[in-house]
Amino acid sequence: MFERLKKRFFWQPSLTEFTVPLRVGTAFKVRVDRFPKGVDNVHIDVVLSPEFQTRARLLARRLLLHELAENYPGEPPPAPEASEIRAIQEGYAGMMELTIDRARRSTRPELIQLLQFATIKFLLCLVSEEYARLRSQLQRSRDMGSHQSSGCSVELHDQLVNLTKEGPALLYRVSSRLFREILKLEDSYLSKLRKSVFGRAWQVPRQLLFNPLLKIPSLWADEQLMHHYSLVCTDKDDADGFAGVNRLLSGLFSDYLPPWAWPLEHSLQADAVPGGDNRTMALRQHRDQGVLLGFLEIEMLLASSLQGKEYERGLLSWLDFPANLERIFYSTRWGAALDPDHEISSANAPWLQSQWPEFHHRLLKRIFCEVRRTGLERKILACNAAPGVFEGLNGQLPVRTICRYLEGVIRRRDMLRRLESMQSLEDPAQAMRLLNRAQTAIQRQPASRRRSVMLRFLIDFALFRRDLKLAYRAHWIMNRIRLLERPHDIDLSRNNRTLHEFVLREESKPEQQRVRDHVIIKADLRGSTTITGQLTKRNLNPASHFSLNFFEPINRLLSGYGAKKVFVEGDAVILAILEYEDKPYHWLCVSHACGLAGKILQAMDAGNARSHRQGLPELELGLGIAFSDQAPTFLYDEDREIMISPAINRADQLSSCSAMLRQSMSGAESARGVEVLAPAEEQQPEKESSDRLLRYNVNGIELDAAAFQKLKSELALKRIPAGGAVEDERFHVGRYPDLQGTMHWLVIRESPVRVWEDGAPGAVEWRGRRFYQVITDTAVIRRLTDKGRTEVRGTRN
Repeated sequence: MFERLKKRFFWQPSLTEFTVPLRVGTAFKVRVDRFPKGVDNVHIDVVLSPEFQTRARLLARRLLLHELAENYPGEPPPAPEASEIRAIQEGYAGMMELTIDRARRSTRPELIQLLQFATIKFLLCLVSEEYARLRSQLQRSRDMGSHQSSGCSVELHDQLVNLTKEGPALLYRVSSRLFREILKLEDSYLSKLRKSVFGRAWQVPRQLLFNPLLKIPSLWADEQLMHHYSLVCTDKDDADGFAGVNRLLSGLFSDYLPPWAWPLEHSLQADAVPGGDNRTMALRQHRDQGVLLGFLEIEMLLASSLQGKEYERGLLSWLDFPANLERIFYSTRWGAALDPDHEISSANAPWLQSQWPEFHHRLLKRIFCEVRRTGLERKILACNAAPGVFEGLNGQLPVRTICRYLEGVIRRRDMLRRLESMQSLEDPAQAMRLLNRAQTAIQRQPASRRRSVMLRFLIDFALFRRDLKLAYRAHWIMNRIRLLERPHDIDLSRNNRTLHEFVLREESKPEQQRVRDHVIIKADLRGSTTITGQLTKRNLNPASHFSLNFFEPINRLLSGYGAKKVFVEGDAVILAILEYEDKPYHWLCVSHACGLAGKILQAMDAGNARSHRQGLPELELGLGIAFSDQAPTFLYDEDREIMISPAINRADQLSSCSAMLRQSMSGAESARGVEVLAPAEEQQPEKESSDRLLRYNVNGIELDAAAFQKLKSELALKRIPAGGAVEDERFHVGRYPDLQGTMHWLVIRESPVRVWEDGAPGAVEWRGRRFYQVITDTAVIRRLTDKGRTEVRGTRN
């Protein structure tokens, strides 16, 4: 009620008047949806330069050992040399130069963003891994020394204790050093290079990529956090610390903030949210591959204080720019008097309304009253003085303990008892005098100084609040990146065209050919079990019979048609011919598949002629050719490549032969060729297939409809009516070159699917479906090619 009356009788600026002089940014967006998901269907697969990784690992290891031993008795390992620093900078610069060139040629600047986030994630993971490695190494050495009663076990134990105690500080210092070296390069050479190519120096905002919160291992790492932010809002024992200050600051300016920037109501915070326990549990379980140190703490802190849409979408208001608060707080002479570094001028006092000074005076008074009312004043003053006391005590007393004493949470007697119990503290009495001196100084601070500290804290809080949101966004992006190191994983992702490689120029290999489509050929051997039994009874070797007459002839034919063996499954061979985007003159995969299938039948016929003369069983095949206009997918079973493609299943159907049709149509002498029939309504196919058709395929080659359409795009086909008893049957004749340039004739029979009824093919099916057979009968080919020889002109690409 009082606030409404104040608004009615006291002037305040409108929303436009208040916000026009303030800076407002836009949310940063990384189009992760533009990158294909990796082989795990969740993350974006990235591999960084092996040389850069090796250089960075050696540097991180040297830095960690040097930092650990620096305060330990004895001569510490030497600091990294300048050449080692240059090596990592050159490695990063090399990756970025190549990526900028790729991004320019492909008009994909988001590749630069991906490299930057991947590099930052790699460095953060690297420092954690090297710390864990060093700790495990010391543990093993200590345990071995203890087992051998070695005198060095005590020293190793002390080093391990020191490593554990100094863990957060070590992680912070090493990460900061690595960040600093990369940032030097980004701020100079690389930003200028990007600006010259794209017109923008930073594809990722500088404060997002090199956010201090990314290198601080925990929000509760006070000694590291105090170098950048106030410790008021990061007290682990004060669950409402950050949320309380956020409510205070946002509440002061609620009339000038968008609704999504308003704080969560107190009743809706933390575990009081509907389903709050479940949400907290879900956040704690939010640890999949790639979650870095500090991410969970940042997410939980924001989730208990800010609306989800604000930090999850990275929305920004004027409050996310601390300079805006400075401009507001010091916009009048009374405000500027609280900070001698600010002078009133037209540049920093843009609110020219005559009522502004009065409004500003009321605003500051309200700020000071709210800070005192909520009990924040003592905490702000204590946390402001604590870092200086911490330095004065040479870091022998935790800074959070100093904050609590200066605030009055810890009594003087209890603090003295605590200091006397600390073995590491050289002079407890001197430390107590220093603490008391600081406490007295706080109590005697003049009002103007107190107010200045309060305003500076709110500005620092706005910075902390913004950096938390940016850190969440950076973690969210990095959490979607999977850094690959194992060769098996890299090969799998590369072959599936989901890998993003950022390497040095000397490491780059010729760009992998991209598959645009492919065709599958399946050669299915009939009656292998029967033939095996016959040969075994005669004490003959079935394996050599199949090898000499089936597998080896196929292997000899593959290179001439650019085919590869996908796999062998018992008595069947599956082959593939791939088409690559950068080889349009080889876009004849179906033509070559038809030619290869015909050659396989010819080789089998030659082998059968020999077998007949020697009294051995003859082989019988069915071949199917299926086309897919997409690249296949590859999996790996250890070192064995496995192709996944819907065309494989389709080729399997085309190469099959119905036992019912075989018994009905063969007669005394086996009929050669392909027929496709639709079962009568009351019949069911023996083998369920996608098209529910019956197939007769004995030493024949069936082509699916997709493959025939592709063939028509490859060759200039001449259509010739069949002129037989089957209605609407026709032939297609054309010529194609093999990989050696030799021309071959190709004849395709196109025939309607008829209905199988009363044990024989009947009328044409009402749906109008058709099937396609590759003709291998030389007499038929000669007759048809003679008829169309003068009109067929050969191939077209």
